[in-house]
Amino acid sequence: MISKIKFKIEILFLYLKKNLLFLVLGLILGSLVYFYHQPLLSLLLLLNSSPQRIGIEGLYTKDNIPSEITKLVSYGLTITTENHKSSLSPLVKSLDIQNNNLDYIFHLQDNLFWHNGKKFTAYDVNYQISGLKFSVIDPYQLKISTETTFAPLLSLLSRPLLKGKIGLGPYRIKKIDYRDGFLRQVILQPLDSSQNIVYRFYSNEQLLLTAFKTGAVDQISLSRLPSEMLKWANTKVSQSVDTNHQYSAVFFNTEKINNKSIRQALAYAIPKTEDRNERCLGPISPNSWAYNPSVKEYLYNPAKAKEMWDKEKDNQLKKISLSVSDRDLLTAAEDIKSAWKRILNIDTTITIENRLDTQNFEAVLAYGGIPDDPDQYPFWHSLQTQTNLTKIKHPQIDKLLEEGRQTIDQQERKKIYQNFQRILLEECPAVFLTYPTIYTLNRLK
Repeated sequence: MISKIKFKIEILFLYLKKNLLFLVLGLILGSLVYFYHQPLLSLLLLLNSSPQRIGIEGLYTKDNIPSEITKLVSYGLTITTENHKSSLSPLVKSLDIQNNNLDYIFHLQDNLFWHNGKKFTAYDVNYQISGLKFSVIDPYQLKISTETTFAPLLSLLSRPLLKGKIGLGPYRIKKIDYRDGFLRQVILQPLDSSQNIVYRFYSNEQLLLTAFKTGAVDQISLSRLPSEMLKWANTKVSQSVDTNHQYSAVFFNTEKINNKSIRQALAYAIPKTEDRNERCLGPISPNSWAYNPSVKEYLYNPAKAKEMWDKEKDNQLKKISLSVSDRDLLTAAEDIKSAWKRILNIDTTITIENRLDTQNFEAVLAYGGIPDDPDQYPFWHSLQTQTNLTKIKHPQIDKLLEEGRQTIDQQERKKIYQNFQRILLEECPAVFLTYPTIYTLNRLK
């Protein structure tokens, strides 16, 4: 019995001696898998996963990379919430507002690093904003000062901080390609997940659509959807209305069309969408905390338009020039021309203006931008001669816009901007029409 046990021990010893290297390597490998299974799994997924390929329309340079990309690469000192409020970003631990809202002390996180491994400090904040003074108190305290109270200040600090291609966000820029000075491709690499994102740029919508059809990209967004795309196999089409970035409107030159009743009659005579989601009522997003839904809507009303028009016999227009800033708006312009002729007997001349003469136009169908903050001072204040396209001069509007910039209390600001919207729509320097509908195409795999 003892001899059998001894024999088995000798056999086991010889086996271990012969296979010791393999056993040790197996033990080490097993330990690595046990303790580092998560990063090893991420590496395996990275090697086997294909990148997400997104097509974007437009000409962009290194200085105006689309915000959907820069927001993945880095953070600003603030972020904008869904209802257009400003809150602190992951870069900021806390904020102290002092000296009657003239000094903002940002206490920064002390454990953050740029994508190149260098530590993030207050010295890295590189905003260049007119009217604001930036002072570093210490590596993790930054003071931003303004000479007068400026309520939109925090919204200006949402632009992501970048050092060239280096950022602070969940994605790093792995590669950028250019063609003739414009972006051709941007590759983003995630810091903690498995899939790269490849953005490819195309100068027009037709090239973008072709790229999707040929398989160069797997996701695109279009302003109009070709009917044949609905029949494409392995393609998912999603539709959404973008109420956060821009709207279309007819802007009147109030120095040339200076009668409010005439402008209102023209507004009532313009056909408008019956889709409440698409319909725009004013220059502030319906998602904003300052939005006022109770304004004059100027619903399509031919009878009211004709009635108001007939009361202004001495001020009636016989003809009007309607400029169009974008070819995508030409169909809408033709509908407006037809309605004005049919209802008000006005002859309308449509011209496409790549560069509008802001001093001599009568009316222009164009897109208006929606800022994150409800501040509308640049667009409607009488002193803003370069950006107040309609040239409206209204003392009460001016006063409200000034107060809106100087009022910190949000509830008081809300009252100011809701009153501003009410008066602006009553004066009718513009006829607000629609928000853009976006069609997103995704290739199913």
